[in-house]
Amino acid sequence: MTNDSGKWADPNFSSVDQSDRTVPVNLRQTGRPDIKLLISTRARKSPYWHLAIEAGCWRAEVYNRMYLPRGYGSEGDGGSGAEYEALTQRVTLWDIAAARQIRVRGREATEFVNYVVTRDVTRLVAMRAAYVVLCDSGGRMINDPLLLKISAGEYWFSISDSDLSLWLKGVNVGKGFDVEIEEIDVSPVQIQGAEADGLMADLIGDVASGMPVFGLAEAEIAGLPVLVSRTGFSGEAGYEVYLKNSSIYAERMWDAILRAGEKYGLAVTGPIQPHRITSGILAWGQDVDSEMVPFQVGLAAHIPRDKASDYIGRDAIERMRTEIAAGNHPYRITMVGLRMEGDPIADYLSDFWLVAPSPDSEPVGFVTSASYAPKLQTNVALARLPVELAVPGTRVYVFDPAVGSAGGSVPAVVSAFPIE
Repeated sequence: MTNDSGKWADPNFSSVDQSDRTVPVNLRQTGRPDIKLLISTRARKSPYWHLAIEAGCWRAEVYNRMYLPRGYGSEGDGGSGAEYEALTQRVTLWDIAAARQIRVRGREATEFVNYVVTRDVTRLVAMRAAYVVLCDSGGRMINDPLLLKISAGEYWFSISDSDLSLWLKGVNVGKGFDVEIEEIDVSPVQIQGAEADGLMADLIGDVASGMPVFGLAEAEIAGLPVLVSRTGFSGEAGYEVYLKNSSIYAERMWDAILRAGEKYGLAVTGPIQPHRITSGILAWGQDVDSEMVPFQVGLAAHIPRDKASDYIGRDAIERMRTEIAAGNHPYRITMVGLRMEGDPIADYLSDFWLVAPSPDSEPVGFVTSASYAPKLQTNVALARLPVELAVPGTRVYVFDPAVGSAGGSVPAVVSAFPIE
């Protein structure tokens, strides 16, 4: 791609400094939203997949080698705007079985889990959940799952998009903790939105009203045993429901939720971008990957200094913390929020949008997620920018590939998380 002056000639935009990566992100502008996802036997179907299709799902992406529904209803029905309205005004149901459940169980379960995550899980009480980060020996992120502590001898990792089960098993080949590590037949759905509390009270009774944020509870829906967490991926009130033996009972629970949700105007949707982006909730594989470190993506708060025991990556992470405090960042670009001008972004980006410090300069960063946020009445985005530009209030310019590199830049302002 070039403009009239011959700039931007490198097909992968070498002006974006990715020298701290082993494999640079492919920034070549080749995205085409009309390319169709192949539905085949290579990727797994969730036990709710056919129910999502019945509910109007017309597109999906592959997440953890499983189809993840990402679009319901046509633009004539309101499209993403209708999904946003359902989330913020009523309640939504999502098939997120692609967040597979990896169980670690055994006499040394706590010791093992505490060794592979950065936070101190010995402080986590039974029947509570926590957002956790796992790193390799170099401090680069392996996964950022939700950890469910069932008991001192049993934990579930509700994983992001990577082969965490293989990583955990590989770690234990060398360490030999007395644990079993396996995927289990438990598939979550999310119930998210303004009326989520009311719907959950109807489904599981008084248990719902007594649940703290990140709390867990054993319950039943339609006579089926479920684990419920007061968590979500939306920025609104929400719960996740983990159905046991889901390959057998998926229809029974799904139908019960649909029936109970009728009085609340429940809509079946996928994860909804505007709230996630505005809240600074990162999507694995989209905003963050295994070549990034926690400090690079705003996760320093999840890397405690005072953890009593060792964990994978600790030495590297503490070296980086010291370097950052001295003003010597060990990475070239970092994650920021953006408020963007321009026409409302109504759909997922089909390619990375490049970011430059001025309309006529070469790109130095790129957008990973973007959407129009009705609450803020502007476009919002997550982007990777050089550290020196990652200062709230900094003005930058974003280029839409559909317009071309010779023009069409959109002004944007760097924001901290959450985007306000």
